[in-house]
Amino acid sequence: MRLMRGRPFPFLRRLPALLTCLLLLTALPALAVQHPLSGSGLPGYEHTAWRVGQGAPGDIWDIAQDRDGLLWLATGSGLYRFDGRRFERQSPPVGNRFPSTNMVTLAVGRDDTMWIGYFQAGISQLAGGQLHNYGRPQGVPVGVVPHFSQDRDGRLWAAINGGLRWFDGQHWQPLPSSAGLPERRVQWVLHDSRGTFWVLANLRIWMRRPQQSAFVDTGIAVSQMATLVESPSGEVWLADRIRGTSPLANAQGVLPEREREARRLPELVAARLQFTADGALWATMSPHGGVARVTFEGTQAVRMERFDSPHGLTATSAVPIIADREGNLWVGTNLGLNRFRARSVHTLTVGPSDPYRSLVRASDGRVYGYGEDLKPYDLRRSLLQGSAAQLQAAARQAPTPIWQFDWINLARTQGGRTTLIPLPAPFTGQPLHALLFPDDAQAWVCTGERGVLHYQAGQWQRERRLPEQACSSLGLDAHGQLLLGYADGGLRRMGPTAIETFGSAQGLSVGPVTAVLQHQDLLLVAGEAGLAARVGEGRFVAVRTDMAGVLEGITGMVADARGHLWLNGSRGLVRLESAQLRRALRAGLPVTPRLFDAVDGMPGIALQSGPISTAALSADGLLWLATNQGLAWLDTTRSHVNTMAPSVRIGDVLYGSEQQPLRDGLRLPAGTSQLQIDYVALSLARPERNRYRYRLSGVDDGWQDAGSSARAYYTNLAPGSYRFEVEAANEDGIWSTAPASRSFRIAPTFMQTVWFKLLCAAIVLALLMMAVRIRSGQLAALFRARLQERHGERERIARDLHDTLLQGSQGLILRLHAISQSAQTPEPVRSQLESAMQLAERNLAEGRERVNALRDGPFAGRDLASALADVHAEYAGHGTNPLRLTVEGTLPSLQSDAAEEVFLIGREAIRNALRHAHASAIEVELSYGTRCFLLHVRDDGVGIADENAAHGHWGLQGMRERAQRLGAELRLWSRPGLGTEVALAVPARRLYHRRAPRWRWPWSRPEHD
Repeated sequence: MRLMRGRPFPFLRRLPALLTCLLLLTALPALAVQHPLSGSGLPGYEHTAWRVGQGAPGDIWDIAQDRDGLLWLATGSGLYRFDGRRFERQSPPVGNRFPSTNMVTLAVGRDDTMWIGYFQAGISQLAGGQLHNYGRPQGVPVGVVPHFSQDRDGRLWAAINGGLRWFDGQHWQPLPSSAGLPERRVQWVLHDSRGTFWVLANLRIWMRRPQQSAFVDTGIAVSQMATLVESPSGEVWLADRIRGTSPLANAQGVLPEREREARRLPELVAARLQFTADGALWATMSPHGGVARVTFEGTQAVRMERFDSPHGLTATSAVPIIADREGNLWVGTNLGLNRFRARSVHTLTVGPSDPYRSLVRASDGRVYGYGEDLKPYDLRRSLLQGSAAQLQAAARQAPTPIWQFDWINLARTQGGRTTLIPLPAPFTGQPLHALLFPDDAQAWVCTGERGVLHYQAGQWQRERRLPEQACSSLGLDAHGQLLLGYADGGLRRMGPTAIETFGSAQGLSVGPVTAVLQHQDLLLVAGEAGLAARVGEGRFVAVRTDMAGVLEGITGMVADARGHLWLNGSRGLVRLESAQLRRALRAGLPVTPRLFDAVDGMPGIALQSGPISTAALSADGLLWLATNQGLAWLDTTRSHVNTMAPSVRIGDVLYGSEQQPLRDGLRLPAGTSQLQIDYVALSLARPERNRYRYRLSGVDDGWQDAGSSARAYYTNLAPGSYRFEVEAANEDGIWSTAPASRSFRIAPTFMQTVWFKLLCAAIVLALLMMAVRIRSGQLAALFRARLQERHGERERIARDLHDTLLQGSQGLILRLHAISQSAQTPEPVRSQLESAMQLAERNLAEGRERVNALRDGPFAGRDLASALADVHAEYAGHGTNPLRLTVEGTLPSLQSDAAEEVFLIGREAIRNALRHAHASAIEVELSYGTRCFLLHVRDDGVGIADENAAHGHWGLQGMRERAQRLGAELRLWSRPGLGTEVALAVPARRLYHRRAPRWRWPWSRPEHD
């Protein structure tokens, strides 16, 4: 009883413990879920926003990327496309229309077909410029279309509130009842990498393995608007609007409930999920809350970062999220579009807070940072997530000494204790211009105006071999020799026995030297005015680039294990490929650097006034940078190269005041001479850094470098066919695998057509003919005038000869005849006189003939046949030496001068036959052909015994000269005793008058004989 009195209710003492156990048991399910550390913002990502007021559409419900890299947006106001620069609303093809502008779902098929799901208007297919709409007649039930999925066989499936459907090419077919799937409230479909078909229907999860024909109910309930996604490791994850996000299945099947619950993220209430290549899970929060990113260590979620409208998100209500082919994350909200791009450069947020922060690399490869208080921070990769105190504590445990400076002294920290090392007199207290720490025990210092000091084994020593000139930069070459850069732009290399000097004579001209680096056979010297490099023992060559100023103000240079050169300068961090630099230096070509600036995470630009390098590479691969906004790092073990070659989209062509898409075969109107062609590279990572080159066939001899300009301009284009080609490179200099091209044609104006040119040629020819005709008329008139003058002169000469010489000769003959008849004249003299008188009479007769020829001409306008017959009759007499005259062809109108020359040649031939050949018969043939006139004179005389005699005969020589003036051909055949034949061939154009045309030009003159 006493015991009972002392403790009347012993169980009361155990009540608190019992209650505690009960509470723990009831809280076990809640404690089993994951609650990762939360963070605000996404410091590792660069965010870019396109808002409604900046041209972006609102109410973005889904995003898809096509094969070319173009982004497509399904919005409440229609279909949009985005190329990284501008948004364009996609109009339906001509003759078609979209059944609704309220689009909620997009999918791009393997054949690049665009599928569009509507809120309450069915499904559309957009492919090859054709639009096909599918509604209830084509098997699409009424309701929202939340999602599409394509299986391994290429069959397209659609989740529709009214049931699951698949497309057979013409209609959307339902599943048979034997499939075991409910025909209502289907809200999501997914085909995972193993071929398992997952369906969210009737608020439950259903699955069908590849070889199964019926769906299996997993027994897992879901909320309305739940979604699924597959991770890079092959796990299927579920986003539930009530229970949060959790893994659902892996390669072995549905995960056990205990594991699903243990890995559930109740705080991640997501509308959509997206895994990235690094295994992180991104989500758009539902119904509000912006974007979240969850990182894992194994299966454990360790950190969840949130990004919302206060951080710059276009709106807190976000639904679609996708990762494009370049690794960018795209998020659509009801007020615009957002892009998240992983930063390459990261800022150290827990490091020194002083305005000036320095870096030093210890002999063991560790990098330390410190400020003006000289408190070092250990910057190893494994400590980056630690606090400032942890980084400082690790530095105090550094295994090797840490060199530092405070502007006028050196400092050395070892075992957590810092010792100042003042400069020796007379340099004590003078500012430090350049520092170099080759190892734990020695240092090189440039100070004051003339000092170059060496600290070794606790002693200072001045380098006497160097001139009394303080340097501005220090470094070591591949053999450990000291390199000294100077403010006057010079460089010295100090060897064991000699000192080499480099300046403008060796090609070095970069201004005051700010950094030097020896990497293998490359020696780089940076200055305020740029960068120069030397390969081997050659000359220095200025490094050129098409990015203005990017190689100026470099104060830190390092080379990593991959051969990349990293330059910290006044524009940001620059990466050069050493192999590419060597090729460019040998060929005299510019290099294409990669610039890392604020968009890539650089907090500022390189410090410009320090005595030590602003870049240091640690043994763990982190590149540390000292900037005017703090310390930053870049992981050189990652590539940081966008290897995706961009495709190029050719847009509109602008001519005059008209603008339209430039399609193959486009025909531009006549008179077009100026063009503007728009194009864009479909690289969405850094569209402002894309570079272009283009060419127009028939105009450009080679590729034209356009830089970052996305337009080409052409002027003074002639009509004809053209082909425009354009290539693009992304921010890392990766060029398109093939150029984009379009062919077009500019129609000619009438004055540019061939007909106009022919007409002009005809007019010119007509003018030329008219000029020739006019000139011919003028020459003919001048010739006629001269001919008349000549005829007049001939008549005057004939009169004078007749009145003087002939009359005198006739009187002389009569006088001689009277003398010969005189009785006093002796007989011998009389016979001589009679012989002389006969000769004189013959000469007188010939003289009369010549006078008659001078007066009226021997031809005198008669036809050739009668004129030649008269010649034969005159010299042969009637009845003797018969003449056979033959005429062939129709007698045309003859040119009088040419006809006279032909007559004289024929007359000479007939006279020779009568006088010299003693012919008994003569044949004369005249043939008036259409192309040629022929004259043949044949005789049966004695012929010509010697051919040279014919050449020397003056009559024959005159015949040849006349034939030559006519442009005719004269031939002579003769054999002794067989007679002679003379043949004359005269071109018709030289003898005949041209036929009178049926019509006459107004300016033409009538023909005159």
